[in-house]
Amino acid sequence: MRRRTIVIPIIAVVAVGALAGAGAIAWAANSGRPAEQRSVATAEATPTPTPTLDPFPRRPLTSETRYVALGDSFAAGMGGGDEQGRCVMSDNSYPHEFATAAGIDLVADAACSGATTSDLLKHQLSALDDDTDLVTVSIGGNDLGVAEIASDCAAGKSVPCRTELTSALSLLNVLPDRLDLLYAAIAKAAPHARIVVTGYATLYEVTDPAAKDFGTATAINVATIGLNQVIRQAVDKQRANGVPITFVNVDFDGHGIGSAHPWINTSGPTAFHPTAAGYREYARELQRLLGVAG
Repeated sequence: MRRRTIVIPIIAVVAVGALAGAGAIAWAANSGRPAEQRSVATAEATPTPTPTLDPFPRRPLTSETRYVALGDSFAAGMGGGDEQGRCVMSDNSYPHEFATAAGIDLVADAACSGATTSDLLKHQLSALDDDTDLVTVSIGGNDLGVAEIASDCAAGKSVPCRTELTSALSLLNVLPDRLDLLYAAIAKAAPHARIVVTGYATLYEVTDPAAKDFGTATAINVATIGLNQVIRQAVDKQRANGVPITFVNVDFDGHGIGSAHPWINTSGPTAFHPTAAGYREYARELQRLLGVAG
């Protein structure tokens, strides 16, 4: 619990304060995104110790590897183009891109846009079984209402933006327990699988302190960093308990909103979700993590 209470005040001060006016923007101007990350990292307590034997085994992926994808819109591929169905799924999603690059068998893509941790527990675990070799999961953002926050804050709706940020910061207190339950359930449903949890890429390229939306962009980025930290800590806890699980961060540095070539959709119903290029970067991170050439 001590680690959670350290994280949340920092995110609260920065994220809500960045919407309050010049003082927070001045803080952001002196910090920038790399410094934000350092500030959050500095506040972390000593990491949860891991077992002497790494529970996440290094073994090659083959055409016989049975892979299942779980999660929300970031796993479903919303924003990747040619989305279909109730779950707004795209063949340009990172699970499909990764499975093709790695030459493995994507036996089930159970991801669904809008899914929360509760939805995943209720509707997606049935895709797993004793024969599952690899699981990827992107989840947690909808528990905090991240999509609504980004939309309202970017649209300049200051009151809803502040309200939603405050609510999200409060929910960061309960998200670790939800993630603990979820990751344990995935490990139980797929007892022979390695589990890879993906983080959420930061949305904005924060470079110009004089920009009109600099404070809002900084707030959203720092909130995302806080969410990723909570997810990573929950993964570390499970790994310390012997679960073969790991976290992979996805960096859109140089390709956020405001860059020359953003990997984030900036308008329409898929706004604030990765483009097809963004999902390819997710797939590349998985390739690097799991030793797949490409």
